[in-house]
Amino acid sequence: METIPRASFDNLPTELVLLILQYAAEPTFTQPEQYVTKNPYSTARTLCLVSRVVRRVALPEMLHTVLLSFRNVRAFVHALRMQAEYAQTDSCLYLAYTRHIRNIWIGHPISVPESDLDLLAPVLLGAPSLAIDFSSMDLVKRCVEHTWTHVDKNIDRQCSPPPWRTKTLTLSGMGIAPWHIIKRPSGSAFLASVAHLITLPHTQIDSNLHIIRRTTGVIGPQDYVLPRWMRHAPWALFKGLESVSLAFPHINRSLNLYDFITGMNLRTELLTFPASLVKGRRVPMEIKASAKTGNWHISLNDVRLVVSDSLVHFSVFHQEWEKVWACGL
Repeated sequence: METIPRASFDNLPTELVLLILQYAAEPTFTQPEQYVTKNPYSTARTLCLVSRVVRRVALPEMLHTVLLSFRNVRAFVHALRMQAEYAQTDSCLYLAYTRHIRNIWIGHPISVPESDLDLLAPVLLGAPSLAIDFSSMDLVKRCVEHTWTHVDKNIDRQCSPPPWRTKTLTLSGMGIAPWHIIKRPSGSAFLASVAHLITLPHTQIDSNLHIIRRTTGVIGPQDYVLPRWMRHAPWALFKGLESVSLAFPHINRSLNLYDFITGMNLRTELLTFPASLVKGRRVPMEIKASAKTGNWHISLNDVRLVVSDSLVHFSVFHQEWEKVWACGL
């Protein structure tokens, strides 16, 4: 029986070993498997068990982009509790999560007790890029209000920077539900600090309709119907907004609808345009391949279009928009 050779770092410089470990620890968001089948963090989690030194290298790579759903949010909050305990005992296992998290995704509605907001709010609002299902916006509202009320009362809120770092807000599953976050001054201040808004379409309402319209010729090959929620969004409160991005499945008229119903892999398109185009009295309803910008449409000439390199799974009832986001919009 042949002996399987074991990898050895004995003869490698420390700097090179660290680079290898960092590369190995990067989550495999572009994997062809669905995340429910294969955890993209599996390699990083295994490396964290090797030793304390390796953990110090692998864990920050694992935290760069965090995907949370109702299945793992409790485990994440538990990890935050452990880090709080480590900080009090000066444990070598302590790591400031907020310092390393750059992107964080909150999926479908999750229940977080009020007692956990002290732990979760700084992490959620400390990430420069926050993605959340619109049905979970109540959690953002609670975190924003919690952070707002804990600001030093001697600080002038009008002149001081906001107590959060969120600059890019990604909303998924948008409907026409009320924006309850704007009912409090803290919520209005949060929206005013957002610079970039990215929206991922509602599967049944927007994404499927786009595919049907495109394949049946209802809209042209370079035309897009803007989601209905945009007509009701509080655009006036997005005072610092610079750009708006909309994601669509990348398809053409030759797509077979039966293949889409059963499930297929598709690229995605991201259309980005200046926020000024939706801040007027009339919110445009379409993006059209024309040179002229009208009251009811945006010219494709004013839009930057990017098509993704990676493929994600699409079907009538399930679309992996969290993978689209995690792979980098």
